[in-house]
Amino acid sequence: MEGSGSRSISTDVDYFRPTVYGLAASAVLTLLVVVGSRSLLHYDSALFGYTVASVAAFGAIVFRYAIWLQRPATRAYWRRGWQLFLDRGRIGGNFGTAAKTIATNLLEQRFIFKRSRSRWLMHLLIMWGCIFSAAITFPLVFGWIHFELEGARGYRAYLFGFPLQTMDGRGLLAWLTFHALDFTALMVIAGCALAIHRRLYDRGAIALQQFLLDFVPHLLLIAISVSGLMLTASSLWFEGYMYSFISLSHQALVIMTLFFLPFGKLFHIVQRPASIGVELYQQRARELPQAKCRRCGVEFASEMWLGDLKEVVDKLGFDYTMAGGEKLQDYCPRCKRILRGLAYAGLADKTDRVF
Repeated sequence: MEGSGSRSISTDVDYFRPTVYGLAASAVLTLLVVVGSRSLLHYDSALFGYTVASVAAFGAIVFRYAIWLQRPATRAYWRRGWQLFLDRGRIGGNFGTAAKTIATNLLEQRFIFKRSRSRWLMHLLIMWGCIFSAAITFPLVFGWIHFELEGARGYRAYLFGFPLQTMDGRGLLAWLTFHALDFTALMVIAGCALAIHRRLYDRGAIALQQFLLDFVPHLLLIAISVSGLMLTASSLWFEGYMYSFISLSHQALVIMTLFFLPFGKLFHIVQRPASIGVELYQQRARELPQAKCRRCGVEFASEMWLGDLKEVVDKLGFDYTMAGGEKLQDYCPRCKRILRGLAYAGLADKTDRVF
């Protein structure tokens, strides 16, 4: 085996376009806040800190995502995934595959259930607790949803300034609506507690974990949830005692988490939907023509996957060209091991002759 070395790996990253995308995303969100709140008519100025942090974090997420898409392997899956999805002859089936992947892998987290039921419950509580919290919090912060008193005891909800259902202020629906964030906070606390318990007692997790990446996100989520519950307790049972301090602490924790989101472990929340394209890629790869090993003739991978692999390896700066001009990737795993063994044997013979 000759020439199976490597060149210098290219680490060039284009920051200009991701920066433009991030700034544009922040500008669009700012415009949506202004429009959705009817020119800030229904915007609560007390939530200005949350809004600024949300706008900055959204731009940073888009920036980080654009950087992530520059990685050769990510870009190959991204480009090929969209190409396969938009195939006119299979567009109906592709929508079905995408819907199934969203239902099983994203919504149900079924791939984790196969590993461990406790881990599945942990992910489910954290994921849905955060999703419901975000779905409630951000529209309220941006002024897209607001409530107005109607009559002696009624409240009417407004979405983008358009009236929705009226609720009895002392009814069950109103109670569930106004305490929804308390329920989601309990879900997040329970999920994070399971996660921290696993980090403390699971040997496999202990061997690989890092405090900043694995503990800090859960601690931040717990702190946000606990401080949010303290706001409810202060207003309901303690006549607003220390409400301002708790509110400022809660706001600081939320802002800290929003700034941590694009550059910490929580970023995988944004990355995870890309699994839809990966699932489609893998399914179509099994249906397309298969590549045959240059040595034994066994089919071992799809020609599409093999071509993408060669492209990614080349962009990473590695050169696996062999003596006859063939690529090492053209051989099946078994033949690769045989060729590697023969190369080691030849090297040993050369060493014996030298000594």
